[in-house]
Amino acid sequence: MRVITPPVLEIRKRRSSDDPFIARLARQAFAEYDPEPALTMQRLVQRGVTWVAWRGAAPVGVAIAHPLGQGSVELCAIAVAEDARGLGIGRALLAHVERAVVDSGDVEIRLHTAQSNLAAFELFLKCGFRVERRLPRFYRGMYDACALCKRVA
Repeated sequence: MRVITPPVLEIRKRRSSDDPFIARLARQAFAEYDPEPALTMQRLVQRGVTWVAWRGAAPVGVAIAHPLGQGSVELCAIAVAEDARGLGIGRALLAHVERAVVDSGDVEIRLHTAQSNLAAFELFLKCGFRVERRLPRFYRGMYDACALCKRVA
């Protein structure tokens, strides 16, 4: 009998060759909330630290964070390709960001997520984030969001 081992997940810092994947993923994950998701992601990539998750030879997820100062980091974006969801990749990316935040000496992660994005909202709550406040019509002037925070140090 032949046993097939699933590909190992590798998370590494973004390379410029990752940009087409990041743009495709942005359109797939954020088009509902942003009229120009690829452009928004490009701007976020320029101002933050970006990690790309690879499963075997294929990129499957991305996370972008940038420092806010005074010990806080903003998780600007986190997304997993549709065909790779449910495999723990989002949780692995989030854990990777948390380790990087702790290693940098920061103590908290802040983020915004749409209330209607139940998968992301649920992941953040399961991983210890707390809702700080609700943000009416935060995305596109019509989608409510929540501001969340987690202390990591």
